[in-house]
Amino acid sequence: MNAVLIARVSTDEQLDALPAQSHRLKQYAENNHYDYKLVEFQESAYKDEGRHKFAEILRLIQSHKDRVIVVFDKIDRYSRELSSEQTKVFQKLLNDGKIEIHFPSDNLFVHKDSPAADLFRLGIGIVLAKYYSDAISDNVKRRLEQKLRDGEWIGQAPMGYKNVTLENGKKWVEIRPYESEVVRSAYEWYATGSFSFRLITKKLIAEFGIALANSKLEQVLQNPFYYGDMRVKGELYPHHYEPIVSKELFDDAQAVRLGYHKKPFKYAGLPYYYRGLVRCAECGGSLTPEKKKQKYVYYHCTQFKGKHSAPWIKEEMITEQFKEVFANLQITDADYASVSEELKAAHKAKIALREETLKTLNAEFERYQTRIERIYDDYLDDKITEPIYKKKFEEFRDKQRVLRRRIDGVDSFEDEYYASVAHVLSIIRKAPQLLEKSNTEQRRQLINLVLQNLTHDGTLLGWKYKKPFEMMAFCAKNSNWLRLLGSNQRHPR
Repeated sequence: MNAVLIARVSTDEQLDALPAQSHRLKQYAENNHYDYKLVEFQESAYKDEGRHKFAEILRLIQSHKDRVIVVFDKIDRYSRELSSEQTKVFQKLLNDGKIEIHFPSDNLFVHKDSPAADLFRLGIGIVLAKYYSDAISDNVKRRLEQKLRDGEWIGQAPMGYKNVTLENGKKWVEIRPYESEVVRSAYEWYATGSFSFRLITKKLIAEFGIALANSKLEQVLQNPFYYGDMRVKGELYPHHYEPIVSKELFDDAQAVRLGYHKKPFKYAGLPYYYRGLVRCAECGGSLTPEKKKQKYVYYHCTQFKGKHSAPWIKEEMITEQFKEVFANLQITDADYASVSEELKAAHKAKIALREETLKTLNAEFERYQTRIERIYDDYLDDKITEPIYKKKFEEFRDKQRVLRRRIDGVDSFEDEYYASVAHVLSIIRKAPQLLEKSNTEQRRQLINLVLQNLTHDGTLLGWKYKKPFEMMAFCAKNSNWLRLLGSNQRHPR
């Protein structure tokens, strides 16, 4: 062997050019009657594989006592950086007379005694190759920046979306219906402040059959893409794709997250019943808890929006006022029995509604199944291309997944309806006792289920009942429970 032919590309996108490069090198070696060895590889300054291959080539060259001819197709295949380790090693071998370097496509051949003009051409060729590479990189960066300014996403679509190619060839991002419901539900649960990551991941498995690691869930719950902004290197760019959650819901979720990640304090990590639930009646700031003498818990306004007279409130005072609020929901045993009878009387109407709903959903599911079979036949008959087939198949399957979830929900419609009503009745019947006996997480869930707009002025708790508890509190006060249900009941949504 008296020649080493080196065919090199820098990126995966250039791999298609490798065979043509190798062909030119072999043609050159055979025309010059060289005994040669061809080495093909992909090399990048950012990948270890390239450096390992370079070391292997050096060992091959240095294993021969005679001078070796090293052949690159062009100068830019040799190096694009005068100060690179590769250039320095080859320059030393060149100066020691151990190698010649040939660049057939550039009609340049350098060796130990090459004239200054040829060495100058080599140096200029390397500099120009570096300039060309940098110019391409700059153009790519500018193009990507312009895409971001135009509201176009340049990477892999986040969970709940998918990357697609439109009929005009334009890259786009579309919603995945089933996954988007997963994302939306995670935001809605988390924004209440009643669900930890652990509880949300459990609910996602139970309701959607999707298991998310806590790290993935955290990533989802902090991604502004879902309400309409793309975050790239810390900068936000508005996009034109369909949002999954509102900006208000996103902000609510961030407020809950930040409430759990405020600056560390002495008793960080201890459970507090009302942290993040109650706001200052004067400024709207959150009431934050602190423990005194290792025993007593007090709440006070953070005064984030400005200093004011912010009293310290004992946790026991807040708890007693919550008990009074929940006591307003209690009903007598007689009222409880009457409402239960009304529910039983409505049973037949609910069964009819369930069967009608199932019939409609199953028919829609079968329509999409027919469409899937039809596009498959069209694909086999070459009426549509494979990309179109895959796109439509995925679209129809997404529709079926959403329908299947709705069908599964309706299958347990009757049980869920009566279970939910019984759950509500149980809460309003025993609310004060439930509040007193609950642990921190249960108490927070109970409060979030029943109440909203919680404030405290240092003396009194302010609140508003959520539906249907607002009406139930009114009926409990006026002993008018049967009119609450009436004869035209509907499944709660």
